[in-house]
Amino acid sequence: MARKRWTNEDHEFLEENYMKMSNAELAEHFGTSVDSIAFQLRKMELHRYNQWDERKDKYLRERYYYMSNKELARGLKTTQQAVNNRLIKLGLRRTFKWTPEAERFILDNYLGMSDGDMADALLTTPASVSKKLRRMGMTRPPRTRKNDNPKE
Repeated sequence: MARKRWTNEDHEFLEENYMKMSNAELAEHFGTSVDSIAFQLRKMELHRYNQWDERKDKYLRERYYYMSNKELARGLKTTQQAVNNRLIKLGLRRTFKWTPEAERFILDNYLGMSDGDMADALLTTPASVSKKLRRMGMTRPPRTRKNDNPKE
């Protein structure tokens, strides 16, 4: 693909339409690559930021403690990284306090419940439960299938 020479008109079109069109659509319009569009946007200091508003911040505040960044991102139609950056900016951290009762719950249930189910019961994340199980030295036996024994 030949290198595109960007005119003032091209830059004006880009500035007027970069929020309305994707990089792929812009690349098709200009007959160039998506990377070329991305480079021009950076060069012109044009950024597509997901605008955080009070409604989205409220959504995060109400759910961040028991939902993963992946789930939050899906609910807000944004990226996990954007959610993580916003949680940091808002000072929201997931720090679950492991009480003796919570540890007992894990000991009593880790063989019969998934990390996700235990996390739901304890109002924490599955990753937190998994990490706690590792720290406690608890492992589940390998799964066996019902049909592992051959018929005689």
